[in-house]
Amino acid sequence: MVEVLFSPRQFFQTLQARKPNLVPPFLIVLAATTLATLGNLLLVRLLPTPVPGGFTLQLVIGLLGGVVGGIAFWGLGGLIIRLLAGPDSRAWEVYGWGNAPGLLVGLVLLPVGALFPITADLPPLPPLSDTEALQAWQRAYQTAVASAPVSRVGQGLGLLSLAWSLWVIASGLRVLAPQRAWLATLGVGAASLAFTLWGILGQG
Repeated sequence: MVEVLFSPRQFFQTLQARKPNLVPPFLIVLAATTLATLGNLLLVRLLPTPVPGGFTLQLVIGLLGGVVGGIAFWGLGGLIIRLLAGPDSRAWEVYGWGNAPGLLVGLVLLPVGALFPITADLPPLPPLSDTEALQAWQRAYQTAVASAPVSRVGQGLGLLSLAWSLWVIASGLRVLAPQRAWLATLGVGAASLAFTLWGILGQG
């Protein structure tokens, strides 16, 4: 793990001589998305939630969503690399190992969420049947979360993780598919940045 984080080109040169193995990179993607989801849930655990069952059910739904999201991102990211870099790129391996920085950031943000949860003076949760009042409450909730300093720290670390991940992916493709390395990296970067900005804007 240390080698793929800090010496990715050397890591992929060693990987090139081995038979393809999708299990470790797949588990890295799942762990990264699950930790990110758990960290976000811990951040907002003291805020009221419209989800029936409270934080426990919210945690279960969130973790299931993190697993499903991890599978979807792994499939999509690998597919983009495969289409742009070709069959020799070992696309899903490269994309999975490229999520190692996200796993590291998730490990950092997990205790942050546990120790510094967001608090806010929100109005009481309106009845779920009152759509207009519920929408206004959700806007107040999103504003409270987005304006919290810890959220800005998380967003900054997320962007750092994205840049780091793209460096790992580019390093791997320069070994496995050098002629199309930058094209595939740009493709993955554009898709990843779009999802990241969508998440940031969705909080604002």
